[in-house]
Amino acid sequence: MSALGSGAVNQGRHIGLQQLEAVAASTHSFLGPNKRYKFIQDEATGESALVCSCYRLLEQLELSSSVGQLLHETVRAHQGTLHSGTGTVVFLAGVWSRVALECLHKGISIPHIIAGMSKGLDLCVEVCKRNAVTVEEGICKSAVQKQTNGLFTGLFIDTGVKKSTQDGGVKSINGVLNQEKRPLKHRIKLKHSRHFNSSSAGAEETHSVDFTSPNLHQKCSKTLDLTPLAEAVSHGCEASMRLVMEASRIQSTYVPQGHSSHNFLDVDRLVTCPLPGLSEEHSCVLHGYVVKSCSVEQVSLVKHFEERALKIGLINGDLTESYRHVGFNRPKNVTYIHDSCISTGVSVEQEWMDRALRILLNLSIDILLVNGMVTSQLKSHCLSHNILVIEHVKVTILNNFATTTGAVSVSYVTQLSERCVGSGVQVSVLRDYQNTLKTESSTLLNIVASATTLVTVIITSSVHAKLQSLEDQFWSCTYRLHHALNDGKLLPGAGMTELLCIRQLYRHKDVSQNSKDRQKDVAPYEPVILQLMAEGWMDYISTLMFNAGQVTAKAHAWTHIAQHLKEFESKSLPGWLKSPLKTYSNSTNAIQGKGDQDRGEGTVERDEVYDNMTVKFEAWRGALDLVFLILQTDTEIITGINESDSQFRDVMFL
Repeated sequence: MSALGSGAVNQGRHIGLQQLEAVAASTHSFLGPNKRYKFIQDEATGESALVCSCYRLLEQLELSSSVGQLLHETVRAHQGTLHSGTGTVVFLAGVWSRVALECLHKGISIPHIIAGMSKGLDLCVEVCKRNAVTVEEGICKSAVQKQTNGLFTGLFIDTGVKKSTQDGGVKSINGVLNQEKRPLKHRIKLKHSRHFNSSSAGAEETHSVDFTSPNLHQKCSKTLDLTPLAEAVSHGCEASMRLVMEASRIQSTYVPQGHSSHNFLDVDRLVTCPLPGLSEEHSCVLHGYVVKSCSVEQVSLVKHFEERALKIGLINGDLTESYRHVGFNRPKNVTYIHDSCISTGVSVEQEWMDRALRILLNLSIDILLVNGMVTSQLKSHCLSHNILVIEHVKVTILNNFATTTGAVSVSYVTQLSERCVGSGVQVSVLRDYQNTLKTESSTLLNIVASATTLVTVIITSSVHAKLQSLEDQFWSCTYRLHHALNDGKLLPGAGMTELLCIRQLYRHKDVSQNSKDRQKDVAPYEPVILQLMAEGWMDYISTLMFNAGQVTAKAHAWTHIAQHLKEFESKSLPGWLKSPLKTYSNSTNAIQGKGDQDRGEGTVERDEVYDNMTVKFEAWRGALDLVFLILQTDTEIITGINESDSQFRDVMFL
């Protein structure tokens, strides 16, 4: 599965930037909430894969070039750390590669390009930090707008040019409404609201809402609900976010003492279990650790164990005779001359297996969770002695069972002792899907310890190829909510943040052009670089609008964005800015578990869409660092072609 064949690259300097732009262009359909699936087919084997994210696409491609491998490593590192925002990384890497190439064509030196683009990114980060809102402000705004049936059509954002705050210069959304300048339909009438008190039960009053009011935030914080926040960061994945909220609700009921049970979400205590065959509506969340079993003997043993308190052992490694822990050094200058096992006719592995089984029986262990693999022969022996062995268990799950059962995780089975054995574990058979699915992995087993916050999300789909995409979608929603709670700050979404970046770059470009005391070595090129970076953000927003189906061509989106910026300059209120993307407040019903019957007349436009601040900034920096690396690397490489290949001197096909 090769990434080549997608475009043409000029055979000249800085081929790496051109390759990066060409590879990134193939991922544009993954940007935004309305992602489109792609089939990746291997011409050699005929196998195909269904992908719906940049990370999975690059994983399936044969990226033989160094640029493709660098891009894959960058995306994989970002995905492994933040689990969201890979589409932004790849898109901006391609766009900013084009910016660097345009600068090179204009004769701008590489040091000036790096300095100018770095300053442009710093300006974007600065204006975004000023306009970030706290989680409480975002939740309160969503809650108030939900009660007003979405009468607001825009966000009121402070550009922070003349104002400053005490908390590191981070500004909140300015929701002060000027009723004299706003139409009457934008005035709010609230009755029976928990945020505002009415003078009489039956009277209707018109209120102006100040989202920065301390009283409003104090009332919201007392009954802080994650549902509006989950809706704001769901990004069109309502079904997956509903599973996240259900997992949070179950975890909150089993929070240990000393911890706040309010808005509890522990991503380290979440596990996914893909189950093919059933439709996506059958996806659910269960308390405990759910595993699939294909062994009839295991199912029979679990039924024998039901309604019994069991003892558990934990092995952090492989349960094999040859396994050695990481960092183990074999003794040097040691030669084995005689093995006592040879005289008895018993192999070393068989002797180790007998010893391991004897230890498990002496400790009366009923369940053994193993992080790695288990030899099939030992597994069969354990089943015959009523010991349930589960392999390939994540370390975080082992740690959770160690905390809740009192067990101690060990590296080797020979290290097990009485103090390493936990208790209070129960197992049960959830459901046998063999008649429905007719697959080997058809039985679900549930392992639960008392007071554990471990939760398993069952992800189902009648299309087997979609399971991986649905699982990735769930984890993206989980970590978006997780990052929002950890950061405590949110950025305006639906293209708002990028519009602020465009406005800031244009504003600083004008200042640089009109400045008389600018530096001669950098300032002459700075307006050009900032202009190109602003056009890159324009391309980003236009792609979002095109993927969302709001425009038929990117040229129309550029016109729409320019109109928004023009309105932004002409408004009497200096902080007024509307989102170019139309979103709908329909997702709350889905997140709360309501069906499609609630859709229709209640669907109204909304603007309360937010992005994660940390994810955005790290994606921007990662993309720019990759472009700089390839830009500087290309300058150190001298490329050429043979005389026999002169026909391909002008163009090299990818």
